[in-house]
Amino acid sequence: MRLATEIFDQIFVVVRDFERRFREQGSGTLSTTQFQALSILEESEPVTAMTMAQKLRIAPPTATRALDSLGRRQLVLKERDPQDRRIVWLRLTDRGEHALLKEREHQLAWMVNLLDALTRDEQEQFLDLMRKIASRVDSPS
Repeated sequence: MRLATEIFDQIFVVVRDFERRFREQGSGTLSTTQFQALSILEESEPVTAMTMAQKLRIAPPTATRALDSLGRRQLVLKERDPQDRRIVWLRLTDRGEHALLKEREHQLAWMVNLLDALTRDEQEQFLDLMRKIASRVDSPS
């Protein structure tokens, strides 16, 4: 139990500090949520705002605010479904793709610097462990 407590405490600190540094290291144009939203659209557009909220694991009103901000900046396009006007589809614009690419490159350079503290084998072990833990995060206890 003591080891689990120490691991929990360390993960909490790393996640909190990682998110803070992610924002600080970024271009300053995208929040973490906006970056994630653009990444989701890049992978699986078009999606609805409700689907986006689910994928981001945030409340729909929070997702709406983030998506509205991205829309005002012309990074995301909102299109009404021609068959059902209640449905709004979200798509990544060319400008959104460019902003995502720029932010991703900037963040990747920062990540490479962090990972320089580990050997190649340690990086591979770290990735394997992260995948293993991530696969259980949402599973029932």
